[in-house]
Amino acid sequence: MSATEVVQIAEPVPITVPPEFPVAWDHPDDARMSWQLERLHFADPMTAMDYAFMAEAHVQLNWAFEHYGLPDRYHFRLFNHRWYYAIKPVDAPPEQLRAMAERGQENVAAAADRLETLWNDEWQPAIKQHLAFWEVFGLAGADVPALVAHFDETVARFRRCWQIHFLQGLPVYVAMSSLEELCRDLFGDESALRPYRLTQGLGNATFESGCALWRLSRRALATPEVRRIFEERVVCEVPTALEATAVGRAFLGELRAYLDRWGKRGDKMGISYPSWIEDPSPAIKQLKDYISRPDRDIEAEFTGLAEERERAVTEARGRLSGYPAAVRERFETALRAAQVATVISEDHNYLIDFQCNYEVRRVLLELGARLAAAGALEAQGDVFYLSPDELRMTAAALPAIVQRNLVGERRASIARARLIMAPRTLGTIPDGPPPGDPVTLALGKFFGAPPPPTTEPGVLRGHPGSPGRACGPAKVIRSLAEAAKLRPGDVLVAEATAPSWTPLFATVAAVVTDTGGVLSHCAVVAREYGLPAVVGTATATEVIRDGQILEVDGDAGLVRIGSA
Repeated sequence: MSATEVVQIAEPVPITVPPEFPVAWDHPDDARMSWQLERLHFADPMTAMDYAFMAEAHVQLNWAFEHYGLPDRYHFRLFNHRWYYAIKPVDAPPEQLRAMAERGQENVAAAADRLETLWNDEWQPAIKQHLAFWEVFGLAGADVPALVAHFDETVARFRRCWQIHFLQGLPVYVAMSSLEELCRDLFGDESALRPYRLTQGLGNATFESGCALWRLSRRALATPEVRRIFEERVVCEVPTALEATAVGRAFLGELRAYLDRWGKRGDKMGISYPSWIEDPSPAIKQLKDYISRPDRDIEAEFTGLAEERERAVTEARGRLSGYPAAVRERFETALRAAQVATVISEDHNYLIDFQCNYEVRRVLLELGARLAAAGALEAQGDVFYLSPDELRMTAAALPAIVQRNLVGERRASIARARLIMAPRTLGTIPDGPPPGDPVTLALGKFFGAPPPPTTEPGVLRGHPGSPGRACGPAKVIRSLAEAAKLRPGDVLVAEATAPSWTPLFATVAAVVTDTGGVLSHCAVVAREYGLPAVVGTATATEVIRDGQILEVDGDAGLVRIGSA
């Protein structure tokens, strides 16, 4: 380029905002960024306390970016109770950004190579220490000042757990993504899902929780009296019916033991959603479905997936037999890292996203009960409509401050927000594709890029999530409370599937989601169940109706929509 040439910098193109969704920017520069609606984790309008804790959590993503020396920064805002995010680099000259990115990528890659050691020796023990702190604290015996002090300590420990969440998250998803990219380089233009056969059937905490429930259903099948109760009673009647007989009480004890082990999880991401321990309906619903499938053996199917993985690994090694030793070593390193990462990607969900959030919820419910008893709140669950500072202030001034009106206003505001279709993007249209570095690629495969366009009537495009084809009637599910309408053989259609939805995967024929990519929770666990999945369609829950017959092609990322 000559000295007289002038570089033309395109002006950002603003995105039109619907009048029913007003947006006020904190700073003019915010309006120049490209903001995405975060539906993968936060499909619903958020309460004040949910937002406060999830904001505390996601600040730690930037802490992790800084830890690894990456220039990226995660920005987030709540508009009309909806979470939006944007990722952009820090302000720095281009050459400095390139240098930061190169060093950061090297640091993340080094962590990916050491994932097993880091997880087993550092990260997992630290998380378990925090969980032990919460478990031994006597909430019921503490007075209000002690509870507030415990709440402050809870915030600090929650923060540390989510630092670990993102410390492991970046190298975990880079390791999984990098194996796919390496296989594409080594073996040519193959199916996007083929490399993930090398990491299937390894097991993880999320899958094990489903297998434990399945084993419990087999014990119910072997006990005629218990089996009859599950077959004849609706979900809400099952506990009472079991309580009426000695055999039933024994099984109920097993169910409670299962919930003590695996039930510290809510319907969706956040702390305002009841856990399975509080409301065991999702587990009971799944037991009913499992009992209706007496001839199936999930654990045998899992063994088959593991055997298929070993055959795929042997085949890949055979294809590399003539390559230089350095290439074969690179493949083995990438394979080991991706296999370890696939397990950690779900194990951290169980420990942090489930158990840590559950412990925070317990603390808040105890405080909510005290505030309700003093008249500051109408019910203990109203505590989730307060911010942490409002909670502290109210607790310190009991019974002088009453927050019932504030809670009522916020509850009404969230109810109004539920009726408004939130735009998927805000700010400005991106001025080009995202960079192709390993971290950006991995994040893109987790959150999912916009789906490919289609003009073919009755066809919905997404991304391949889990291989295979299946056909069945659609059931659009927006929360586990709606899962009762699911029947074996249905196609589960959802905005996203939280880890607590995993047991549903054992009975449905396929999964279709609005959000996510090949590294999303839905895709990873669907592959563990051998369940066809198409993810990131953007509009499945909007265009598909209950009862329509769907043909799901998980390999191609296609959904064909038939009539009801």
